[in-house]
Amino acid sequence: MTRYFFHISQSGQTVLDHEGDEFASLDDARTNAVKAVRELVAAKIKSGLIILNEHMEVRDEADALRLIISFHEVIEGQLKR
Repeated sequence: MTRYFFHISQSGQTVLDHEGDEFASLDDARTNAVKAVRELVAAKIKSGLIILNEHMEVRDEADALRLIISFHEVIEGQLKR
């Protein structure tokens, strides 16, 4: 199991995930990250907030960047369904 950290970057600021979560694979971490982004986007929309150039960075235990998940790409993916 590898521990992955999910940092959120928005408006030039980054909210760091100091705890992270363990996953069996990077694909499992990606699935979790996309689900979390969907929930964040839904909460922002319900609150009437605008989604700008926000993204989630997924980093491993060595702080290596493994994924970048754009909020806009997640929204576009949902709209194509």
